[in-house]
Amino acid sequence: MKSKLLALLPTLLLVVLALYACQLPHIVTPGPTATPPSMPTATATMTFTPSPSPAATQTPVRSATPTHTSTPTITPTPTLTPVPTATEFAEDTQPEEARYIYVDQKAQRMYIFEAGELVRTMEVSTGRPEPGVYTPAWEGRVGWYIGTFFAFGTYADEGWFLFHDGFLVHSQPYLKDAEGNKIYQDGEAQGNYPASHGCVRLWPEDAAWFTEWNPEGVLMTISDPEVDYWKGVFATMTAQPAEASEPAETPEPEATPNP
Repeated sequence: MKSKLLALLPTLLLVVLALYACQLPHIVTPGPTATPPSMPTATATMTFTPSPSPAATQTPVRSATPTHTSTPTITPTPTLTPVPTATEFAEDTQPEEARYIYVDQKAQRMYIFEAGELVRTMEVSTGRPEPGVYTPAWEGRVGWYIGTFFAFGTYADEGWFLFHDGFLVHSQPYLKDAEGNKIYQDGEAQGNYPASHGCVRLWPEDAAWFTEWNPEGVLMTISDPEVDYWKGVFATMTAQPAEASEPAETPEPEATPNP
């Protein structure tokens, strides 16, 4: 038995040496490749030093001082200039109303306002200073449109209802001749003195404008009738001498007599 083992020993030694020789080449070749990568990584850390320099730009934030100039924007004083839009008028022009009408019975004028601004002045003739005839002081909204009507023996156009007992705004009254032409009455009273039965009369062209303006629902104020004042005016008018001592001129044939 021992002799057999001894005979195999040389063979086993050759096998072991062969196996050992096969493994040696794999150990030698990987060694040199491990060292190169470690060198470049050390230089990369050096680039950290330049980064602190941008921190110095923190100081320019003090440019906030120029924003102190925002105070000049407190110049809203120019907004006070719209105040002069108030119209030179003794009474309240009701600027809070989009449109407003004021009738001054002493001046015999109608004033039309839009947003407190006077846009038109028209001559009127209100009720005579007699009981049951004078135009009373009133404030309210203009009513509906009546148009042409007939009252007190005359026609009138562009009638607008104001309040009870048939008080209206309308054109100067007129009669019609045989051909249907309009013959307007009391023209001398327009803008001069009250001559109506209580309504507010306008010149025909002003009455047409008034309708075009469409006053329905518009606030209107009619001032005090100034009855005593107008009675005094009428008294002085009738007390003046006739001054017609000169021979009266014969009327021209073309003149149409008032009916």
